[in-house]
Amino acid sequence: MSDLIETADRLSRRRSGMMISFALFFLIQQATFFSNPPDRRVVSLVHLGGWAVLALMLLAMLTTGGFWFKPKAVRALMEDDMARAHRAEALSLGFVLAMLAGIALFIVQVFVSIGTPVAIHLILSIGFVSAMIRFAVLERRALG
Repeated sequence: MSDLIETADRLSRRRSGMMISFALFFLIQQATFFSNPPDRRVVSLVHLGGWAVLALMLLAMLTTGGFWFKPKAVRALMEDDMARAHRAEALSLGFVLAMLAGIALFIVQVFVSIGTPVAIHLILSIGFVSAMIRFAVLERRALG
């Protein structure tokens, strides 16, 4: 049992760094989207597929805590009340900032033409990255 607790503690300490790394990776991938918008070529469809898989994986990580390939007992130890509260606060912030980004883009589009894919990517980027960084900060602060 102590081995499971040690594993859960070690993974909990790594989780905040992983969230920041994934947030940065997501932003870098978004930069490639803005520099080379997708079209109907096969390479663009593969890029779009990769983006969709990454976005779904990040959403799953944010909502479940990740570490799906670890034993269920370890995941249960990692999912204490504090981790759930941090996740809820992070998801709440991500939602609010995504909504504010949508509102801002709706207003801006009156004055400047903004394509739908660009607006969607901006809203999702702001929502994902803010939630991930907030969760990482809360976890890091709690673990000392």
